[in-house]
Amino acid sequence: RTITRGDCREYGYSCRESILHRGHELVDLLRGEYGGRLVKDDIVRRSSAITTAVSLANNYFEIPGFVAGSPTANVVNGLKQLTFEAVVRVNRFDPLTEISSIMGIEQYCLLRFGDSGFPRQQLQFAANEMKFPNANDGKLLQPGEWYHVAVTYDTETKAAIMYVDGKEQSRVDDYGNGEAINLGKQKKGDFMFKIGHSYGDPDDMSRQLNGEICEVRIWNVLRSQEEIYRNMYDVDPQTTGLKAYWKFNEGKGNNIAKDLTGNGNDAVAYTTAIWPEGIEVPQKNKE
Repeated sequence: RTITRGDCREYGYSCRESILHRGHELVDLLRGEYGGRLVKDDIVRRSSAITTAVSLANNYFEIPGFVAGSPTANVVNGLKQLTFEAVVRVNRFDPLTEISSIMGIEQYCLLRFGDSGFPRQQLQFAANEMKFPNANDGKLLQPGEWYHVAVTYDTETKAAIMYVDGKEQSRVDDYGNGEAINLGKQKKGDFMFKIGHSYGDPDDMSRQLNGEICEVRIWNVLRSQEEIYRNMYDVDPQTTGLKAYWKFNEGKGNNIAKDLTGNGNDAVAYTTAIWPEGIEVPQKNKE
């Protein structure tokens, strides 16, 4: 049967909408029918898609292998088609700042929340300073909520699509200048590809993402809506077109996130990485 909030309260758990329809498996757990005892960690594992993520509050990650001339940089150059993906939670949209950076390169190719004169809580993609979508207060994302966000960009057909939780949110045609994207041709001192930072001096956190992130990916193909939805929380690192993949599941004591594609472009924290406890990313792509 369906789990109710009353069931959760009775057994001392806080239920989210995402686990209210998970069927008998969680009912059995709530009733303590696995060995006669209730294990809270079991419920977390069974109801959450992801239980590890890194904090980007006052921190960010750089990709040394993307510096121009690096032997591993070319895998993200000449991208005629591009897909960015990440799972993010913003804990606070600071009203004193206009932008929370997710990933990309300032003034070139960047996925972020907010902009000058743009809703603080709306996703924006900017390629060659062409920004999309238009401002829309109906597309605001909420603090404290986990979202899978993605954008696809075809430089040849000049079309871009933005997805939230595997569903199309925005679309634009006649977008961009038709040139392939190069994420690995920037020299030290230029704006570089970063996760959680985009502008200013290295210690300038005015555009930080005050929250957590995991499942960050760069593709040289256009992922379809079905592919994005099906693989929001995990994907085979050897999938065709996947050029960089950081799960951010390393946990406490790690300042390096491995590039699981095998291309060697590990992400390195600017300062000591914080791995918050109690991460529970609800699984939204399973009925």
